[in-house]
Amino acid sequence: MREILVITDKRFIVTVPDYAALTFGPWSPPKEKNSHPYDQEGKRGTLRIYSGKAVAANILAVFSGVVSFRDMSIGYREEVAREEGATIWKDDEEGYVRDTKVSRKKQWVVPQLKGGEV
Repeated sequence: MREILVITDKRFIVTVPDYAALTFGPWSPPKEKNSHPYDQEGKRGTLRIYSGKAVAANILAVFSGVVSFRDMSIGYREEVAREEGATIWKDDEEGYVRDTKVSRKKQWVVPQLKGGEV
């Protein structure tokens, strides 16, 4: 069995048999007359899961509005920028003074899903 992380408006994991075939593409091809065939919504895809060969008779599940997906056995890390800072200001009869101190660093992290899964 394989676990597939699916990203739509939310994130969820589906467990599929090892023999299952997956396909990803548009729900249906855009109409030729459409001047913007792949608008923002059209860029989202449809993930289909089949029992064996990818033919309609073998379809197990269809998920639309999919932005991305991955097999959970594939390691994944993201580069995250962290900033911390403070601004201190003073305004009195002697004038206005502003002092800003900011610390920036980047690091690679493994994002945590709800429930602690990676």
